Amino acid sequence: MKHILITIGVVLLIGCSEGWVLDYHEPAAQFLAKDVTVEAKPYIGRHVKITIKGIVTKVNINDPNSSLIYLKEGIECNLKIRAMASTCKVGDTVYVDGFLKRCDEDKVLLEPATLRDPTAKFAPQKTVKQ
Repeated sequence: MKHILITIGVVLLIGCSEGWVLDYHEPAAQFLAKDVTVEAKPYIGRHVKITIKGIVTKVNINDPNSSLIYLKEGIECNLKIRAMASTCKVGDTVYVDGFLKRCDEDKVLLEPATLRDPTAKFAPQKTVKQ
């Protein structure tokens, strides 16, 4: 029984470690949506959280496997929590934390992502923080 509990604990720790990083650590960088395709490229696939401030242009919660919000400048954010996406309205200014999976002129993808508290510190930067 003891071995089973230890195994379950290890699986949960490994499986949830990405979520813990996303939920609790400060972002490595913060960007305005208009600057992401130029300034955020060093963060693609680095598995460090960034924040993007942008204006919602579309919300799609129809797919049971994803909860997408779209920001101006062609940014897609796949929110981990469907309830977060459902609170977004077209025209809202939001702060989104997440991992940058793709960043080019055709598409920017933040996945997984969560909404950030709009009263939390936001200081857009243009340099890579190590």
